[in-house]
Amino acid sequence: MKATGRVGADTPDTSAPTTMRDEVEAAIAAMKWLVESDRASKAQARMLAEDVDLLRHAGETTKALSAQRALSRVLADLGGTPTVRMQHELRSLRATTKSEGSDGEGSSEGGSSAGGNVTALRRPEKRAR
Repeated sequence: MKATGRVGADTPDTSAPTTMRDEVEAAIAAMKWLVESDRASKAQARMLAEDVDLLRHAGETTKALSAQRALSRVLADLGGTPTVRMQHELRSLRATTKSEGSDGEGSSEGGSSAGGNVTALRRPEKRAR
């Protein structure tokens, strides 16, 4: 049986497709909120994307699915999944609504109890193109 070696070794398989790597790179570029301290997580996402591509190319479906799950967790940690972005958006909206309604509007219906621990998230500035 031929040994395939470790995924992501020093001599990568150049014939492997780069589909996941390309998509993760595009996703990271679109995440305007990332800062310098997110470099390690971005690198981890890139490495996992490479693993996914190489494992799928090698026919290691089970290992590729495991790497995809890990990649999804890293992207979620970076705020790069639809579910996490929606949660952040809703949290920000709740905080905005609470601060606008603090003058007495809507506070009698229990609206103020929904977001007692909600903090407003500052929106990133638009990137120059």
